[in-house]
This record gives sequence, structure tokens and C-alpha cells, in this order.
Amino acid sequence: MQRLKLIPNLDDEITLIIDGRFLAYRTMYSQHGKMSHKGNDTGMIYGFFKSLQSIANKFEVTNTVIMWDVTPSKEGIRREEYEGYKVRELKEKPDPKEIAMRKQFEFDYEDLLFLTHKMGFADYVLPRYEADDIIALFCKCFGGKKIIATRDEDMYQLINENTMVYDPAAKKKKDLKWFMKTYGINPEQWVDYKAIAGCKSDTVPGIPGMGHKRTLDYLQGKKDYENKIVEHDNLYQLCYNLVKLPHPSLDGQRMQWLRTNLDEEQFISFCQSYNFQSFLNEIHNFYIFMEGGKSW
Repeated sequence: MQRLKLIPNLDDEITLIIDGRFLAYRTMYSQHGKMSHKGNDTGMIYGFFKSLQSIANKFEVTNTVIMWDVTPSKEGIRREEYEGYKVRELKEKPDPKEIAMRKQFEFDYEDLLFLTHKMGFADYVLPRYEADDIIALFCKCFGGKKIIATRDEDMYQLINENTMVYDPAAKKKKDLKWFMKTYGINPEQWVDYKAIAGCKSDTVPGIPGMGHKRTLDYLQGKKDYENKIVEHDNLYQLCYNLVKLPHPSLDGQRMQWLRTNLDEEQFISFCQSYNFQSFLNEIHNFYIFMEGGKSW
């Protein structure tokens, strides 16, 4: 008989969960063209690790995990269910410079996946699914406190007494108290909110004639719009499955618990390869991702 691997007691854990592609994409624009080494633009990779350190510095964490998107939207499970998912019409011809930046981003993004894994970061990928699904599955499987670093509003459905969202762009903590004061509903209702009101960024259609205000009114107890939702029950179920985290097909799925255990030798090699001298000068705080709150 195969011995089951027991999950450790995680009640005292404080895990920083990084939405890897979000953070990488954000630094692509803020750092592009600012740094280079041997003729290659290194700004995005530098910015990613600098941002990662900055976030880790704000919290007393015991572990840091990175969740990566590795499947294009067109190949994901949600596109199989709804052909319009994350399909956006281009209103104008793309700028050649923008196209070049995006191509470079994809190369650098692959490098990031390789580098973080090689250095010993706890990282997760799940083909056909999104990083959002991995984050939600992690929160579902493991105990302790969790800080999700992202700007994705879909993550609001995961907020509870032990889980909050941190928006690195706005430098804002979004916890249970903030959510209920802002929206007047429970985080568990956020799935219904996104399903009924729709999601423009993910091109989830929502229920015709509703929208954000009417949906909030409905979820806060105003039943005037109940007939609209009943009339479009099939559409509601489709939208619900598109926005639910983790995706319903992952019900019952388990994850392996991973802990970041950084390799100092690999970190030094990385800094030397990219000429990131500023990181080497402050290597005394190398373990910030396992013991957060230290100043770089």
C-alpha cells in the first residue's frame, strides 16, 4: 500500500502568494529599456525580483509561493466552454514596438519560470488552467494565513478572515473588513456578482440588462431583478463556471505542499549572470522570502 504524504500543520504559516504573470507583466512596462547586459534588455527580470522583494518586505511571512500561467487563453479549459472567453477585438492596428515588447516579454517570462525554480522558489503550474485557479486551489487545500499579491479582482472571492489580497500597484491591503465595507456583500457572493454583472476584461457576458449597480442591489437583498436571472439560467450557469475559482472541474483536486528554500549559490550565479550587483551587495537579506519583513 502506498503511504499517503501527510500535510504539515500550517496554522502558524503566513504564506505570500504571488501571481507570477501579473507581476512580470507589470514590471515589463515599468522597467523596459532601463537596464541591459551584453546587449540584452534585463529590466523586466530585474524589476520582477525587485518588486517581489518589496512585497515580501511589507509582511512577516514564513513562506513565498509563485503561481504561473503557462497555457494561452485559447488553449485553456474556459475557452473550451465558451468560445468568447478572453477574446478581445482589436480596434486599431497594433503598434510594431508594442508587438516587439510582447514578444520579448514571452522570452523573458520563460526565463523567469526557469530562474525562480532553479533558485529554489516554491512554484506551481497547472496546464489548461490559470494562475487564478492554482491560487484558489492552494487556499482551499492549505491552512494558515495567506496574502495574495495581485490586482485581479477575481481574487476577491477568496478573501476571508485568514486570506487577504494585496494590490502592489495601489499598495493597498484588501481584507475582509475592506471588502464588506466597499461592496456591502460577503466575499462568497463575489462569484455571483461577476457571473451576473459580467467581466469586461475576461469578456464574460453576464446577464443582459443587469450591470454592476443592479447586481449589487440584487445581492444586497433587492429582488426586483430576480426574474431576469431566472430567465437566463443557462447563461448564468455558464458565466458562473467561467468566474468560479478554482474552476469547478478541479473539485476534489489536491496539491503538494511546497516551501521556498533558496539556494544561495544559485542566487549568486544568477546575479553575476545578469550583472545585478545591487542584489549581491545586500545578500545578507537573502532569506526574506522565507522570513519576511526585513529591509533590503
